[in-house]
Amino acid sequence: MDEMPSFGPLPDGGPPLPPGSPELYLPRRPPPMGEFTRGGCLLRGEDGQVLAVSPGQGLPEDPDEHITELIEVESLARFAEIRRIALIADLMEAAPTVEDEHMVPGGAAGTPRIPEFIHLEVGAALQLAPERARTLIGDALNLKWRHPRLWNRMVAGEMPVWRCLEVSRRCMMLDHAQALWLDDRIGDTLPAVSWARAQRMVEGEIAAADPAAAAERERRQHRRRVGVARRPGSGTAMDLFGVLDAADALQLDATLGRMAAGLADAGDPDDLDARRARALGLLARGATPEQVPQVRLYVHVAEGGEIARAEGLGPVPLAELDRLTAGATIRVTQVIDHAASVPVDAYEVPDRMREQLVLAHPVEVAPYGSVTARHCDMDHTVPYVPGNPGQTRPDNLGPLGRTAHRARTLGGYRLRQDTPGVWLWSTPRGQTYQVSNQGTIRLDPD
Repeated sequence: MDEMPSFGPLPDGGPPLPPGSPELYLPRRPPPMGEFTRGGCLLRGEDGQVLAVSPGQGLPEDPDEHITELIEVESLARFAEIRRIALIADLMEAAPTVEDEHMVPGGAAGTPRIPEFIHLEVGAALQLAPERARTLIGDALNLKWRHPRLWNRMVAGEMPVWRCLEVSRRCMMLDHAQALWLDDRIGDTLPAVSWARAQRMVEGEIAAADPAAAAERERRQHRRRVGVARRPGSGTAMDLFGVLDAADALQLDATLGRMAAGLADAGDPDDLDARRARALGLLARGATPEQVPQVRLYVHVAEGGEIARAEGLGPVPLAELDRLTAGATIRVTQVIDHAASVPVDAYEVPDRMREQLVLAHPVEVAPYGSVTARHCDMDHTVPYVPGNPGQTRPDNLGPLGRTAHRARTLGGYRLRQDTPGVWLWSTPRGQTYQVSNQGTIRLDPD
């Protein structure tokens, strides 16, 4: 069997690694890839099948080994992606111009200038079109020079390369100082959270980095409009599309929901989607709902901040709150002391305790969970037993979506909360995770 190739450390010149980080992330037990590849090409057997996926040769037989090898292969894939991005960034910083070549901007503000034709060289090596190679070079430089914390997390193998690059792309409109500010605030946090949650965090910090620019982008990119268009293949239905004020959209959604329920009560046999569409048609013909439905919207505003966070909507400039809440009844709730909570004997979670948990843990406490806590059940970490006092309390509860809840109940997943606010998960295939409101950490098996 061929030995795995030996790789040196990453090129110098980038941001320093966090204390204790490895110079390069390598899998603990690499699979014997040398059996399946040679010179970068997949080997095939006599029957023409690629050996890496041939039953009995390239694939394990034990289901537990499938999980183990998935982890190993993911490590190798990350290694290759990290190495590629690091090589590109280092080449851009080291390559001289050739003959009359000029130096041109390499990426967004704060990145070094590069030889103007170097992207042709990189594209040829990677079998990429020149435009795609140019984009990849800009991505690598933006990540390294504008997001050093996130770069270090990528190098340590703690966050997939594509996610890091996507974050840097979303921040391209920021100047260098703003990009560094954002990176300093959340660069070390993003690897531990799900991608859905990471995107919400990035959107909020982009808005906070430049509130005035965020308000202008909101105005330009989300111009209000409504239209209809022919639906291909149908002579009886049309598509409806539009962008509304958030308050109007929420009100319309609630009105359609209530009218659809009324149609069902009146004997309409169609499903909910069809009844909601019919309700909108009734509104278009002048029908009015019997009463204006109530819409509850949670908006979090920090003292002295310029950006509010509206649950289910995202970051909202304070200047836009007046329009969002026009005509609404507003109830202001001060910060809740999460330490102050009286346990109860009942299985049901009191409203105030539930609100405490939602604010302390805004996302479900499953590994890399993304379901918002307000749409979760409050799960008893130690299962509730009737007759035992004080079981319903914050340090024995946590928000879980239905899928994670069922996995724990029926699928062999084990959960405990030895420290309040920190959950330890064990999967049926031997994986262990630590979950808190800061995200997810994979733990090495004992």
